[in-house]
Amino acid sequence: MAAAAPGHEDLGSQQMSVRELMHLDTALALEKARARLRQQRTGQGLAEASNQIAHGGAMKLLAIYGVGKKLLAEVMIGERTHIYMRGQAWAVGMKADPSSYRLRGISGSCVHLEREGKGHTLCLHPGLWGGK
Repeated sequence: MAAAAPGHEDLGSQQMSVRELMHLDTALALEKARARLRQQRTGQGLAEASNQIAHGGAMKLLAIYGVGKKLLAEVMIGERTHIYMRGQAWAVGMKADPSSYRLRGISGSCVHLEREGKGHTLCLHPGLWGGK
């Protein structure tokens, strides 16, 4: 019998990881769409939503993806999605501002943010990981 080609098992595991990431991304997109629909049904006004964003609003870690220094975290703050990159304090496109959340680190399945001296740790919900 022929042995598996070098790197063949590695390719299989990478493809599985991509499938898992795609599954997670789909689940998160569905969750976001349902949340928007609930918001429309409850009649929450735009003024209330923008006020919540200005004061930070609810925070949720949507995804962590990439590898090494290219590791990214997608965080929902209020109704806005922010992308944080490992090694950079501020979200992509944001300028240094004491009222903005600053990235302190990405570890495992959690993101550590800080704003005005208060730390916040957000973690991915384990139920979304590959559970079919």
